[in-house]
Amino acid sequence: MGDLSYRMIYIGGTPAGLLGLEELFDALYEAGHTPEDVDINELLLRGVRQHNFVPKPAVPDYQAVIGNEYQKYYQKRSVGEAVASRDYGQWEGYPREQIPWFPVVSAELCNGCLKCIEVCPKDVFAEEENGKVAVVEPFLCIVGCCFCKTACDPQAILMPNKEILDQYRHGQRHAT
Repeated sequence: MGDLSYRMIYIGGTPAGLLGLEELFDALYEAGHTPEDVDINELLLRGVRQHNFVPKPAVPDYQAVIGNEYQKYYQKRSVGEAVASRDYGQWEGYPREQIPWFPVVSAELCNGCLKCIEVCPKDVFAEEENGKVAVVEPFLCIVGCCFCKTACDPQAILMPNKEILDQYRHGQRHAT
């Protein structure tokens, strides 16, 4: 099967890591499927399910988000832009996408102060149209960094506990 691409996208406000999305988009594009095809949502869902679990209650959210992602992909390919998955590098010998270290912003608590954007050196966040902040590049987050959480007065940013990183550090792997 080889190594499949991995992409983190937000589905229903929750980050979801999906395997094989780039390969699926390439195959659909090469087969001539457009975002306007009547059956495109079903084709996308079937393709995603080949390598990922999609909970039944989340199917409409998956179809909407993945359909939107395919539309962006299709538009880029149609005008000759190269579409390549981003290389986020490695951390402790693991692909960065496999390290569950990134912020999550509570839309309810975010007051739009933008302090997180000011302190983040890696463009992890972006301001949304409603003035609040969203995580747009979770894997650009520096593993172990919490500057954004510290700067957030309304405490709208959640970060994982640093202890989760122990299982990824060389020589410190825990038996499971």
